[in-house]
Amino acid sequence: MSQHSAGTALPAITLGTGLRPPTDVYRLVGWALDMGYRSFDTAALYGTEAAIGRAIRDSGIDRRELFITVKVRGNEYGSRARVHQAIERSLEALGTSFADMVVPHWPLPMVRALPSTFAQMLDARSEGLVRGVGLSNASSAMVRAVRTETGEWPVVNQLHLSPIVGQTDFTRFAETVPVGIQAYRVLESGSGLMQTRLISELSQQYGCSPAQLLIGWQLGLGHRVVLGASTLEQLRANLDSRPLELAPADSQRLARLDRFSLAKPDPVTHFEL
Repeated sequence: MSQHSAGTALPAITLGTGLRPPTDVYRLVGWALDMGYRSFDTAALYGTEAAIGRAIRDSGIDRRELFITVKVRGNEYGSRARVHQAIERSLEALGTSFADMVVPHWPLPMVRALPSTFAQMLDARSEGLVRGVGLSNASSAMVRAVRTETGEWPVVNQLHLSPIVGQTDFTRFAETVPVGIQAYRVLESGSGLMQTRLISELSQQYGCSPAQLLIGWQLGLGHRVVLGASTLEQLRANLDSRPLELAPADSQRLARLDRFSLAKPDPVTHFEL
């Protein structure tokens, strides 16, 4: 499978599995599989890979129907052996022979290893360990550096993206290159965004919930999304979201909520191993 076809295969809605204990993740993934989710995002850092693998096996659903994304931590960057071993550990925990996509968890420009790590992930693709290679939290300059070093574009760039974190530099760049956007934190839970008057007005206008408005806006822009959930009801409502084609004036009203040029923490300075 080529990089481009791997990106095409990535479903519009992916269930994120971070920041939850494995017992909760096992239950949520089981529910999600029953209602039709087929894409799951995990990472070694989350400690949820084994729970996801067990839920998939218990569901009886054919692995080939699913799209699983894994992430490699920063302390594995820069060494072909460490990158490949990290991927293999994730696959073993998940109980699968391949991942549909692998991404470096953070770009960590201060360690100067992103292009070489991306290249080592492409080697893992050649060996059949993964089918596609993406990036996470990368700037347009970082994506260009990867392209220059390896001759390939990432399948997608996972970005913190919402009305209040507009990422305009990258979204404009992505319109000119074959790199998809997979948005996370689109609901900005805990920020009060979904309780604002504007979101309430627009959700009523478009006949959906505030969460479905924010999800639908991203889908309508052609982005894919990673969404967390804690209840059966949230899982179902998120999956029922549909792309929304907002009137230009309404899109502009949402865009005017943008308060940050980049996500917080800033991927350029964020250090996490």
